[in-house]
Amino acid sequence: MADNSDSRSGERDEEEEEEVDETAFKPVKDAVLFVIEVSPSMLEVRSTAETKKATPDSATSAALKCAYALMQQRIISHPNDMMGILLFGTEQSKFQEDEHGGSFQYPNCYLLSDLDVPAATDVKRLRSMVEDEEEARKLLTPAEKQVAMANVLFCANQIFTTKAPNFSSRRIFLVTDNDNPHEEKSLKSSAVVRAKDLYDLGVIIELFPISRSGHEFDRTKFYDVSHAVV
Repeated sequence: MADNSDSRSGERDEEEEEEVDETAFKPVKDAVLFVIEVSPSMLEVRSTAETKKATPDSATSAALKCAYALMQQRIISHPNDMMGILLFGTEQSKFQEDEHGGSFQYPNCYLLSDLDVPAATDVKRLRSMVEDEEEARKLLTPAEKQVAMANVLFCANQIFTTKAPNFSSRRIFLVTDNDNPHEEKSLKSSAVVRAKDLYDLGVIIELFPISRSGHEFDRTKFYDVSHAVV
């Protein structure tokens, strides 16, 4: 009697190949929101010894330049990905407009570039910010009071919910040099709640800590796992 095991095995392999989920091979769309602090220390120009650059930048300016470079790269290599830039700690406030032309406001949060597939106007606006000091100075004026991190995170939550609700990859790039924005326990707790809301949505918060001269950024004060903020 002929052994048909090899032929049956081959038939099973063909059936398994036909049942492969093609959606698994679809590229993952990514939505990245830069959340950059604007404060006197973040705007302080670092010395050449610290930065090892001929023309030193402030931490805020360096973060904007990184966002600009990433935006240019994404337009070419990942044209369906979304990017946005939210500044917090600014004297001015600006957020998304509603359907009636009004504007929701989050105090001392400025949505420089809404979360979307980058357009030519977005690139042009960001380029003017990184290349024109006078243009940047108009916007990069720190607020007199500390911004509540809970409000910043809630603002980010609103952006992801309205602009990229179904993206499988959603990330916040949080750039700050303040390792302890709130001493008050209630403000810390509020920030933890807002951070948890983002995690429940599937939004990952990636912290980019900036150490200042004479002060090493200490994650344990506010941003470590024990506080559950990041």
